[in-house]
Parts: sequence; structure tokens; C-alpha cells
Amino acid sequence: MSGHHIPDRPLRVLMTSWAWSSHYLPLVPLGWALRAAGHDVRVASQPALAPVITDSGQVAVAVGPDLDHTEVHRRVMAGLTLTGVPAAPAAGESMRHWAPARQDRVRRVFGVFNAYAEAMLDDLLAYARWWRPDLVVFDPTTYAGPVVAAALGVPAVRHIHGVDVTYQARDVIGGYVAALADRLGLVDVDPLGTVTVDPCPPRMQIPDPLRRLPVRYLPYNGPAVLPDWLHAPAHRRRICLTWGTSTTRLTGPDTVTLPTVLAAAAGLDVEVVVAVTRRDAEALGDVADNVRVAPDLPLHLVLPSCAALVHQGGNGTLLTGVWHRVPQLVLPRLPDQRFHTDRFVATGAGLALPAEAVTVAAVRAALVELLDGTAYRARAGQLRDESWAMPTPAAIVADLAALATPTPVHS
Repeated sequence: MSGHHIPDRPLRVLMTSWAWSSHYLPLVPLGWALRAAGHDVRVASQPALAPVITDSGQVAVAVGPDLDHTEVHRRVMAGLTLTGVPAAPAAGESMRHWAPARQDRVRRVFGVFNAYAEAMLDDLLAYARWWRPDLVVFDPTTYAGPVVAAALGVPAVRHIHGVDVTYQARDVIGGYVAALADRLGLVDVDPLGTVTVDPCPPRMQIPDPLRRLPVRYLPYNGPAVLPDWLHAPAHRRRICLTWGTSTTRLTGPDTVTLPTVLAAAAGLDVEVVVAVTRRDAEALGDVADNVRVAPDLPLHLVLPSCAALVHQGGNGTLLTGVWHRVPQLVLPRLPDQRFHTDRFVATGAGLALPAEAVTVAAVRAALVELLDGTAYRARAGQLRDESWAMPTPAAIVADLAALATPTPVHS
């Protein structure tokens, strides 16, 4: 027994994320664990995310209007391209010493998330005041979460997705949270919450002074049906090529490097499974005989049979690869992807090529190195073991309950 005080009723836990599925999906295993422990969970977001929430088995609460992400991006970014955003500061460091113009470019990127927070805030607060949750669990870019928690006087639990790049932007995020808090007459709302639920293996994570609750990463990519061809082992070494669900939507089709990777793999004795969104799959056209295009196939179904993973560097993709002990070749495009990738490559479990170095020859050489070398597989195994040693979501439910129901002080 943990010794935690047992609450006299199930907790009410309000989870919240703005309407972008890759920001909600990492929260799902914790939502399952809370429900399995007998607690009541509601997930608040814009209406567009409701099908994703209900597909995950949770109750959706619509807050705020749906926004046109393209319009928000165009308005808030004001001509700034994502590939032109400065790199994040070194792990654990601050942006405070940056020149104002450099800070402003980062501020405009995070302002996109703030547009969603402004649209959600009033409805989220109204629902929370009616339902009276004991805890608010929030995606790290859903700034309305910690503000509403502060308004209710309950703990705010920040649930990150992996390498904590939002901590690197804490100075910028803090300004947006302060402005939202001011709308409610609040001051000193911590944008980093009361505690951070952290699914990142410690060797990949950045140094910081935060109070963290380590939790084992569990892959969840939405509803899935296992295809027939995955009922048997692969006949050749299998490479999984993916590009996440967001990168093309954010940067446009011209930044996708899938054809380059396929050309690099053409001369190798491998099978390539292209697990991308249906839109990215349709853009590929005809492919070689050793390529299988599997639109919307969840990574956790195909990776157990793979000898290598090639991708864009999103936290979810990185950690799903870690979970399955697969050496990875990362081709990051966006600033957060480059930051995640640097932390991953430092573990020795994979390789990376910056955008300017992605050529057919360079990708082929990296693939051969990953496939034929044993060191990457061994280090991927070490990283997997570190991830598996972290507490399960079920194991941290008692810690979250203790936040909401402190142990009584006896005189």
C-alpha cells in the first residue's frame, strides 16, 4: 500500500486539450488509468476533437468554437514560416537573454496555441465551475488549463508528450497565461502547473527544477484494426517510414521527404512500409514493388516487425519507436522536432540528418548503418528498458489523488 489518503468519493478529473489530435492522444492512457481506478473523467476541447475523444472511450465536453487552423496560423504568424523560427535554447536554458526580435518570432508561433486558449477559456471555466473537478490535467500548449485550475483553486497537472520543449518556451508561454489569468482577475498562475506528468525516458529529458511524475509511455494512435499482412513475420528486413499527422499540415507538401527516402531504399534488400496520413499517401503516386503504402496504420502495430524507423521527429513517433526498441533515422524539419531529435540522438539509439543534408545517398548510407550495425539496436534496447522501468499510468493515479485530497494533518 502506498499510504496515500483514500478519497471518500471518486475524483472528478477534467482533462483538456485544444483541438489537435496529436496533442490529446498522449493523455489517453492516463485517462484510461483514472477511469479504471474508479474516477470520473471528462475531456474538454473544441467540438472538432469530440470524435477523437469519444473514440478513445472518454466523455467529450465541447468548449469554445471550432477555429480554422489555416486562418489562425496565417493571422497570428503573419508571414513567418515555421522553418524560419529560431531553434530552441539549449536544454534547460531560458530565452530571457534573447534579442526582442528573436523572442518575437517564437512568441508568434506559440500565439497560435493562445488563439485556441482564448476561444476556449470562457466555456471551459463555465463548465468547470458547474462540474467542480478536483484536478485539471492539461496538454502543455492548452493555456486555458492552468488558468481554469487556478480559478477553481485545484491542482493543475501538466501532461507533456516527451522531450519537454514547452519548458524551453516557458518565458513566452508565461506571458500568454498571465494575460488569460488577468481576464479572470488572477495573478501568478504558473504556466507549468503544479506537477508535470512526464513520459520521457530520463536520458532523453532536459534538466530542470520541475516537480515531475515519471510515467511509462504507452503508444495510442486511435482506433485500429490489424491488417492481414501483419499476421505473419516479414520476409525481409522491414523499414517503417512515417511522417506524423501534423507536419505536412503545418509546413505544406513541399517539405515532405518521403520520395527521397523511398529512392534511398530502392537499392536495398528491404521492405518499406509507408505509414502516413491518407493525404500524404495519395501524394506519393506509384511506388516500387518493395514498398507497401498503409495509410493511417498506427505505428504500434507495425513497429514490432521493423528493423528501422524513419520519421520527422515528433515526440509520439520517437517514443513509440523507443517502446519497440527500433533504431531510428530522424529527418527533423520544425524547431521542436530538431530539439527532440538532438536529445534522442545523444542516447546513441539512432541517427539524424538535418533538412539540408537529406539526399538519396545520405539517407541510404544512414539506413545501411542502422540496419547493419549492432550498436544502435543495443542502445535502442537500453532506452526501451529505461522506458519500461517507469511507473505505469495506473501506478501514478494514487499520486494524482493525493494532490487533490491531501493527507489530513492530525494534531
